[in-house]
Amino acid sequence: MINLTGQFNLNTNVVCGDKSITHRALILGALAAGTSVIRNVTLSADILSTIDCLRSLGAKIEVKGTTVTVGCIPQHEYPRLTLNCGNSGTTARLLAGVVAGLGVNAKFVGDHSLTKRPMQRVIEPLTAMGAKFVLRKNCLFELRAAKLHGATINANVNSAQVKSAVLLAGLFAEGETRYVEQLHTRNHTELMLKSIGANISVDGNVITVSKSVLSPFEVDIPSDPSSVAFGVALAVAKGVEATFTNVLLNDTRLGFYRVLQRSGANITYCNIREVFGERVGDIVVKKSVLKPLFATEQDVCDGIDEVPLLATLALTVKGEHKFGSVAELQYKECNRIQAIEHIASKCNQIASFDGKDLTVISNGVLPKGKHFSSFNDHRIAMCETVLSIIVGGGSVDNAPFDISFPQFCGMLGIAPLKLGLIGESVSDSKSPELMAHLAGKAGVCCSYDTINLPKDISDDELLMVIGSFDGLNVTMPFKNRVAALLHADCPSVNTVGKNILPTSTDGYGVIQSLRSHNIDITNKPLWIVGAGGAAEACVRELVQHGCKMQVLNRTKSHAKRLVDKYSLPVEVTNPVAILSFVPQCSFEQSLPFPDSVEFVFVADYKGHSNLREQATKRGLTVIDGLEMLYHQGAKSFALWTNTAVQNYYPQFLKEIK
Repeated sequence: MINLTGQFNLNTNVVCGDKSITHRALILGALAAGTSVIRNVTLSADILSTIDCLRSLGAKIEVKGTTVTVGCIPQHEYPRLTLNCGNSGTTARLLAGVVAGLGVNAKFVGDHSLTKRPMQRVIEPLTAMGAKFVLRKNCLFELRAAKLHGATINANVNSAQVKSAVLLAGLFAEGETRYVEQLHTRNHTELMLKSIGANISVDGNVITVSKSVLSPFEVDIPSDPSSVAFGVALAVAKGVEATFTNVLLNDTRLGFYRVLQRSGANITYCNIREVFGERVGDIVVKKSVLKPLFATEQDVCDGIDEVPLLATLALTVKGEHKFGSVAELQYKECNRIQAIEHIASKCNQIASFDGKDLTVISNGVLPKGKHFSSFNDHRIAMCETVLSIIVGGGSVDNAPFDISFPQFCGMLGIAPLKLGLIGESVSDSKSPELMAHLAGKAGVCCSYDTINLPKDISDDELLMVIGSFDGLNVTMPFKNRVAALLHADCPSVNTVGKNILPTSTDGYGVIQSLRSHNIDITNKPLWIVGAGGAAEACVRELVQHGCKMQVLNRTKSHAKRLVDKYSLPVEVTNPVAILSFVPQCSFEQSLPFPDSVEFVFVADYKGHSNLREQATKRGLTVIDGLEMLYHQGAKSFALWTNTAVQNYYPQFLKEIK
């Protein structure tokens, strides 16, 4: 989760090396006859996937800061390889052409998102050149060693990735390979191949390539116009004048900018020069007023990744906006058409797709403080982040910026407080939603991530994770361990941070939950079910209120430990309440339910509870663990941000429902 306010301070000097060129430079460097040096590399997750795969193929690659040195892939007999492409479709598709040409037996795998993206579009043309593919479950595809031959490939889809795969394979094929495009797509591969001595020619929509010896090279990667687009969009929307330097200005990448210029944006280019066969220069943005946006099929082809940003920007402009031939957006990291519809709906506007074209209708009046779903898509997350800043505040459930643009926050000039939750299994936690709610109320710019850690993580690794955050919530099985590592004055902690003492807010959360129901537990007899970290934190708090407590736990020695430590009675008759800190289990189901009980507290808000059901049948008050989560989380947030604890639980409950 990331929460935004309306504050920003554009940093136009952020270096964000173009991802498309970097992928290709790394691959061509690994195919060139010598050592190549690539500077200004943005080490995003996608780029690191390409580096890892090239290393698996035998290329020697050294990374020092933003400079990458690449050696040639050696010619030898390859064992069967597994190439992990992560989230990167560019890595998978371009290396399919390389691996087919090298004659390598390799299995291509990727993350959950990549496995859903279409690969047949690259399999078919390479098969026509003699490549042998095997399709299996749990992988993108497998390639078997085979000799390639030249062929004429007519493009079935407007894809620079497919074109590049064919051209790279053509470097190894016997005879000439011709690729015929329907529309001109980004031409980085052709320009780069030509600049390093490949046998390649371009005649209109036909590109011809044959076997070649590639020369090693040195190159400074210009900034990525797709990344810079987010800063430009914010500048245009907020009326800020800005100049973004050293940006790639290849015509096949400027669809986003053409659409904005056509709609009234004062965007110009200056200081134009040529780098590695590419046009590079500065983008100057001046104050202007936007009219409704319109994108042609060619505009979309030349800026497919920026269409969601254009559609998002369109929401801020009153009128009807049209984007032609955008069906390809359905096959990206997520279905980006559906993501655009989600953003529009959250803003009380309309986005509709007819199977080909996208229409956005907006009155230009947008609410602030909305919580968006990124669908785990880095570009959608960045669109929603920019929109939240434009409207004065909002939040995004997940912000995987590092996949493509690690410097994103730096370019926008925002510095979110880095918060999070660590545990063994915390992916389904409600804490990110809670922190988005609290941050929105407090006007704090922060991120909050859930991190699943293995139970056997080393102490050094655990401390390294803790040190990388400004503030962390800690849950099982790490509460006691972190308390010991950080020398806390309590045996179990759930809240740590750079500027606070490690502590537990669990007990506070329970007490506040009871108080919100006007329940006074001072000097009352209670049953405590469970003996873990949260239960102990509650016991420590309740002892100070004079409560007489009996601890019931499946492992009696654990219960005895609390009894001895806090001088508790062995048995409490006629308890007025049962406070449970265990999930439903045979032990929980076997517990008696005395007639004296007036209310029940159940910490496990996600599962079933026999105690909850029995209390409900009797018409007793049941306090849910979600309320405890809210109050202990509110206390943690207040400690991290040095703000006052606020009780907005009723509004939070409405938001998550």
